Amino acid sequence: MDTKPELRAHLKARREALPADSREAWSKALSIHLDHLCRNRRFNRIGAFWPFGSEIDLRSAVSAHPDWLWFFPRVVSTQPPRLAWGTEPMEKGPWGLMEPTLAQHFLPPVQLLLVPGLAFDDDGHRIGYGRGFYDALLARLPEDVLSVGVGFEAQMHRTVPIDPHDWPVQALLSERGLRLLVAGR
Repeated sequence: MDTKPELRAHLKARREALPADSREAWSKALSIHLDHLCRNRRFNRIGAFWPFGSEIDLRSAVSAHPDWLWFFPRVVSTQPPRLAWGTEPMEKGPWGLMEPTLAQHFLPPVQLLLVPGLAFDDDGHRIGYGRGFYDALLARLPEDVLSVGVGFEAQMHRTVPIDPHDWPVQALLSERGLRLLVAGR
């Protein structure tokens, strides 16, 4: 695995090989930790994502808190990579991702941003799908928004290659709980 695309393919295959029942149980455990984080910090405006393929599934957290404001990304530009954010209802986007039907915020109006990835290291760096959407967002994210990499524990603690445009998250959240990081942004 000499290139990032090869590493991404390996990491995706590794995640997809995790048993579906384990992924479901871990997703529910992570949702409980997410609930504790939000209640302890009094967060009720959260930037999240709908699961794609074998990704961690946050839907149980979303459905458990209909009184919170959940914002989801919608791809509005690939060059430059840009997301817009909106609330439910959702529809299938051009890549098969569930996206909000109406997304009018270029910066999500949130207190907590949950960031997906294929792997995360102990410094908060991540390897995503390679299009740069979240790195572009993290570069512009207000300092008072907590950015948290979200995934299964099997995706954590990997050394990931870092490029100059890569931005770390401030914490990691898995089925084992929350880890605040020193590096962060």
